[in-house]
Amino acid sequence: MRKQCVVNVDLLDIWAQPERKTLLRTLAWGDEVTVVGESATRLTVEFVYFDELDDGSILPVKETGYIEPTKRAGIKARDTVKPRKQNTVLKVNCVDVQQGDGSVIESPDGKIILVDGGDNQLFARYLAGRFRGTSAAKPKEIDCILVTHGDADHFKGLPETLESEQNTTLRKRLFMKPKRYYHNGIVKRPGSVNKKRVPDIELLGPTKKVDGTTYLVGLETNLLKVPDTEMNEPFVKWKGALAEYNKRSKIEFRRLQFGDDDAFDFFNTDDLRIEVLGPLVETVGGKPALRFLGDPPKGPRTGHESLSLDSDGFKGHSASHTINGHSIVFRLVYGGFSYLFTGDLNDEASRFLTREHNAGRLNLRSDVFKVPHHGSADFSAGMLEAVAPVVSIVSSGDENEAKEYIHPRATLMGALGKYSRVPEPLIFVTELVAFFKTEGNVRLTDTKKAAKRGTFFGFSRTAYGIVKTRTDGKRLFVYTDSGNVKLKEAYAYELNASGVPQPVPVVRV
Repeated sequence: MRKQCVVNVDLLDIWAQPERKTLLRTLAWGDEVTVVGESATRLTVEFVYFDELDDGSILPVKETGYIEPTKRAGIKARDTVKPRKQNTVLKVNCVDVQQGDGSVIESPDGKIILVDGGDNQLFARYLAGRFRGTSAAKPKEIDCILVTHGDADHFKGLPETLESEQNTTLRKRLFMKPKRYYHNGIVKRPGSVNKKRVPDIELLGPTKKVDGTTYLVGLETNLLKVPDTEMNEPFVKWKGALAEYNKRSKIEFRRLQFGDDDAFDFFNTDDLRIEVLGPLVETVGGKPALRFLGDPPKGPRTGHESLSLDSDGFKGHSASHTINGHSIVFRLVYGGFSYLFTGDLNDEASRFLTREHNAGRLNLRSDVFKVPHHGSADFSAGMLEAVAPVVSIVSSGDENEAKEYIHPRATLMGALGKYSRVPEPLIFVTELVAFFKTEGNVRLTDTKKAAKRGTFFGFSRTAYGIVKTRTDGKRLFVYTDSGNVKLKEAYAYELNASGVPQPVPVVRV
């Protein structure tokens, strides 16, 4: 027999031998297994996990093991899994891409949305490991790539996926076929022309001033139609990758704004939907326009002004704050549970959204909160109060001094706890859920670098920083992996009669 199934409990232990001898791996709710044998007390299954080789590489490994619940567990072996066709689990994984963002949303019926993609090869490597066995003749269909905004640390890593097709190591290759590309419409121009720095007011395209307020009026839809001369280097490279993908299968390009819920008709079902909450677009001269944002008041921020919804303190014209503040904001809802994704949303733009929330024109309240801008201090406590998250996830990481922003900030972390709706909220940081093993004194393999660096005390990463969530709309399960195969950090919630998430025991079999 060979039956394709998914795990039907929070955590499921897989054993190397019958009678629960030698733990191989612990799988999670919604993970796939193939049942190849069944008896009254156990199942024989095939599954894939990731193993570290002696050279430090992480490889997907197909393994055979046994599911054998104890009598105390009170569940039969055959009930620990169910046919894949009956899967009801939504998966949302937030991946540590160092400084940047990269998440994967997978619907119960297997539709895939990529949200951002970091600025290096880490996200591409993760995708290649997760979606194995692709080829030019059999690419992985990606239903949508959504880039929240045009900062390099949110999309520069996506072209690495196209480049991975040429990798000499098969396991690092991913051939994909994206069907849709959604973005916020802002394209960054080159930062300098003829060796002269371009002013911020000219970095994002045409503008128009109305009653003292400056607006961006050159919002784009199809990146393939934007001249290379009007793009900075990361945009040009990403445009090239999209052009290649578009040759293989025509991509639907769309600029998103508040209310564009129909963009996700391909994904939405009766109890699963995506609501687009931002950016908030205005009309100027008959064209869609986004307000040019300013710099926030000088810090340090200690919460005394971030509860206010007054925007008078934001001055000047800041290209970085404008492109961040107009990130795509969307709310993913499945049954009684909800997620809020916010890109690099900042304080000024958050105040606009929160006013709309308070007026009842949109709903920010969400159970799982993908925290904006890697935990920056440029946040609105008023918005956090509106979201009132139960679970918060910060994507941040340190690579070098040039990318050190002190993320996440202490003020932001404290505010996430303060404004949660539960007494003991969960706050995850992707770089902190990775596991590093001490290797001791080591040398680099590159001879020139080794001569310069010498011997140093090193660590290797044996568990990547991924915050994994699962829900069927009635139960929410959140977990992270550990360097110890026997350990997971795991939490579960169910809704009470009033629809409020309540912590419940994690079921491990």
